Amino acid sequence: MRSTLLIAAVALGYSFTARAPIGPASRSVDPCTLLTASEVSAALSITSLPGRPFLGSKNVCYYAADTGFDGTKPSVTLMVMNTAAYEGQARMGGSLAAHPVSGVGDAAYRVGSGSYVKVVVRKGSGAFSVTVVPGQNSKATPDQVEQIEEALARKVAARL
Repeated sequence: MRSTLLIAAVALGYSFTARAPIGPASRSVDPCTLLTASEVSAALSITSLPGRPFLGSKNVCYYAADTGFDGTKPSVTLMVMNTAAYEGQARMGGSLAAHPVSGVGDAAYRVGSGSYVKVVVRKGSGAFSVTVVPGQNSKATPDQVEQIEEALARKVAARL
């Protein structure tokens, strides 16, 4: 279920970036250069492989301990986007309503539903999101997952 939600959420986020052209700030940034495997490894208590494009996307990078895309295992997904995509996701309502997050980038919010939640950050003329999947055997609480996402997002924001 979580893997279906992850793929659906990445597709949803990607659809926002497809509606408006990716701005120069996000097109020139390779998301796989914004976090290191050692940072992801430390955050998730795994040995992550280097980030790799998610399903061939130039805007989405996926970090995990193996070469597959398994939503039941610990992973981090990092998506770069333009500010129009950031604003579009911020306006989503209902169960996907945005909740402000402070101390990350120029502005940030948390969006999601159920066990799928991500932090979305605007920094300068670009934006990005960080999604942590703790894995089905994880004992991490939702608050702990949010803290991991925010810590990784601060690292990314510092590099933009």
